[in-house]
Amino acid sequence: MTGSAVRLDDRYGRAPRQRRRALLPATIVVGVLLVAAAAWAVWTGVGGAGASTALSTTGYTIQGDRSVTIGWVVTGDASHALVCAIEAQDDSGSVLGLKEVEVPVTGREDRSGTTTVLVTRKPTTGLIESCRRA
Repeated sequence: MTGSAVRLDDRYGRAPRQRRRALLPATIVVGVLLVAAAAWAVWTGVGGAGASTALSTTGYTIQGDRSVTIGWVVTGDASHALVCAIEAQDDSGSVLGLKEVEVPVTGREDRSGTTTVLVTRKPTTGLIESCRRA
């Protein structure tokens, strides 16, 4: 660089060291965004049963103050075994009992079953809450 170019760089803050310092915050922001995007992709893509899975509760029978039997159907994602959460709840939606059930691959798109869930006090409903790949 010539003498006048060095003076102009100093005058207007274009020294190489200052350029690196100016890029540091932008680099950190981009890094944080990439980590957040990767975490979101893993959480929604890998951990779930898939967008094509539908859950239905076919009925429930309250058996006193101790348990409830819940009928359910899982439709879709036929090529993977699933683990489904079956819940017993009260009027306010509080979970009184929970049981995770493994739903094996059967070769059919619709897989169904019944599950008895033990509870802490008398429930008012039972349902299949969620499923994920086993």
